[in-house]
Amino acid sequence: MSYLRLIKNKMQSLAETMASVMKVEVAIADKNLTRIVGTGDFYIKLDESCAEDSLFAKVMDSGLPIVNLTRDEHCDDCSSRDTCPEFANMSYPIKSEGEIIGVISFASFDAEQANTMRFRRNEYYNMLKETAGIVEQEIVNINITNKLIKDVAEVNDIINCLNKGIIILNSSDEIIHINSKALESLDISISSQKIIQRDIHEFIQDIKLNDTGNNDVVDLWKINGKEARVIYSINKILLSDNEFSLMISFDEMKDIINIAKTYARKEKIYFSNIIGNSKAILESINRSKIAAMTDSTILIQGASGTGKELFARSIHNEGLRKEGPFVALNCASIPETLIESELFGYEKGAFTGANTTGKKGKIELAHNGTLFLDEIGDLPLPLQTRLLRVLQERSIDRLGGETSIDINIRVISATHKDLRQLVKEGKFRLDLFYRLNVIPINLPSLKEREDDVFQCSKHIINNLCDKMNKETKRLSDNVKDLFKKYTWPGNIRELENVLEHAICFSKDNYIKLEDLPQYFVNEHLNGQEVDFKDKILSIDSDKSLEELKMDFEKSVIKGLIDEYGDTVEGKKIVAEKLNIGLTTLYRKMNNYEN
Repeated sequence: MSYLRLIKNKMQSLAETMASVMKVEVAIADKNLTRIVGTGDFYIKLDESCAEDSLFAKVMDSGLPIVNLTRDEHCDDCSSRDTCPEFANMSYPIKSEGEIIGVISFASFDAEQANTMRFRRNEYYNMLKETAGIVEQEIVNINITNKLIKDVAEVNDIINCLNKGIIILNSSDEIIHINSKALESLDISISSQKIIQRDIHEFIQDIKLNDTGNNDVVDLWKINGKEARVIYSINKILLSDNEFSLMISFDEMKDIINIAKTYARKEKIYFSNIIGNSKAILESINRSKIAAMTDSTILIQGASGTGKELFARSIHNEGLRKEGPFVALNCASIPETLIESELFGYEKGAFTGANTTGKKGKIELAHNGTLFLDEIGDLPLPLQTRLLRVLQERSIDRLGGETSIDINIRVISATHKDLRQLVKEGKFRLDLFYRLNVIPINLPSLKEREDDVFQCSKHIINNLCDKMNKETKRLSDNVKDLFKKYTWPGNIRELENVLEHAICFSKDNYIKLEDLPQYFVNEHLNGQEVDFKDKILSIDSDKSLEELKMDFEKSVIKGLIDEYGDTVEGKKIVAEKLNIGLTTLYRKMNNYEN
């Protein structure tokens, strides 16, 4: 029986939490090597099977965890090695009663994530192990709370693969099988509540248990005291003991109307969440607010790390389509061979390996809402033609489909590339560019945002310190000088990485130069170290030894003050470094000024 599928919604929530905290992507595969939980790049591969020679398969076979942070020998014999987008991965087995029933994995899909995993290897491994333990405990709770009927247990494997709520009753109207979709709709937990062999009317009031044949019925059910509009069918089935029973198959109407909202699990973002008071960022925000109140197509342009998706989500959440779904697709993160099916979807049997029930594409899922196409400059030319047709005709054709499907979407696209230059190079269609560029919004780089770097730093530091369970820190004067002069090619994303490194190594309440990544300090100073100790003290032959000692002492103190700042806190650090009292430091500084 697929225990993992029974709790996949709970595990999806757990995975998203872990991904947010650990800054990696999380996936869980069942014993058939089918991904049933995933975040980020894994999310678009849900219900797909892992290769039989993949790391997941090796963990399933051996029952041992695998840590693969450098694409080493563990990847040598993997058939997906050349196309695999993962930079690093660590996978751990999930067990139940001594049997391996699945695998959980932390993975990185870019160099920054991978470096973080390598740097904090033990922390990540321990957290992965703990997460696997949480999953295993949920399954223990299921076994304790609900003794599932063994003689027809194979039914669970079937009904948990269906994207409908399924409940099977015995002749006494008691629940004997229920799938994860139904658990989610009824808002009940099989690991904490007894559900099996309880009367269906305890969970759904006003349900009419009549065989509807092959017809779907729309009705109101009362669930947890609230009315829910559902579309359902009820059919008689024959159990293994020749007893007739009922199978209830249902969907909530809101799921049908707005199924794509499952793709927008992130916390809602608004313009008020965008930090900064510089003229440049306020102009972008004001322009975006005006655009949000229209239904026009928008093109957001800006360097990597400037917050293009943040603006896209804010436009959606404060715009005319805020009640509809927000569906995002990164055109650069999906292989060219898969992006067409991701965008347009496919009918059952459209190609080898296709889902047997077909699949809606991102465009169709965004119906009555917003489709966000990130990195639009990386969209292959053939798909540019198909996207242009969508924008013109407002309809799509699924792969393998015979009829067009009308869609009502707003398109927001984003890129860090110069689309006009791509047009000149023949890599981007001019007519598509004009269709996308109805309302252009340019986002400033962090360097162009005056003192916003300090406001952003404060916000990031507070969040990181809270997550890392450390006291809140502040930037030293020297670090502030560096931050103000630095060009920030990675923008906000680079600022976050620099600050996380600094907080990790900071030994007191101030972030100092020595806490920053070495590349950052060296790049800013063109390789010159800030080290007053290397300065050569010129020797004046007319001065006495005592005068030369005072000059050297003055040079040392001045160098430290330059490094840690001419503030009370900075002077406290200098006094501590020199192993003298703060009063002594002030006295010496006064003597040098006289």
